[in-house]
Amino acid sequence: MTTARTIKRYANRKLYDTRDSRYVTLDHIAAMVRAGDDVKVVDNTTRADLTTATLAQIIFEEEKKTPRLTVAGLRKIIQGGMAALGGVPAPPAPNGAIPPPSVP
Repeated sequence: MTTARTIKRYANRKLYDTRDSRYVTLDHIAAMVRAGDDVKVVDNTTRADLTTATLAQIIFEEEKKTPRLTVAGLRKIIQGGMAALGGVPAPPAPNGAIPPPSVP
């Protein structure tokens, strides 16, 4: 069983790969993920898991460079939450509100 590659995020926003003992960038982490590495990003001080936020930041930065998502697609993600990406159930609507339609 392979353990996740741990990346520590320091208060100065630097990212440190503990396996290779070197500082890395978001581009490096994106390359690791593309290569199939299981990457976990943690706050060096609190040990809070920052993986989801870091991967979302990578997607955001890549979209700034080369937009690939349509405005309609982004709206569906915002309206439907993660369920819009498929395979993730939408959370219940708060206060009996009508939930957004599911995206096929």
